[in-house]
Amino acid sequence: WEGTQMDCKKQITYRLCTARINSGKAYRQLAEETGIALNTLNAYMNGGTMPGADKLAALCQALGVSADWVLGLCGG
Repeated sequence: WEGTQMDCKKQITYRLCTARINSGKAYRQLAEETGIALNTLNAYMNGGTMPGADKLAALCQALGVSADWVLGLCGG
């Protein structure tokens, strides 16, 4: 289970980073739009910690992606 959990964490981190890059938004802009502290956002994007449901929803809305996609529950 631990290996699967780590793979999921890497996938979520990768997809959040991909969505941010594709959006063209800088970390600071994304932090301001979502109300997430810059250091917390950096931790999400570096895989140091995972966002809770409320922060994930804010990130998805700001990045124009679905939570299902970020979580790997759908193809696109």
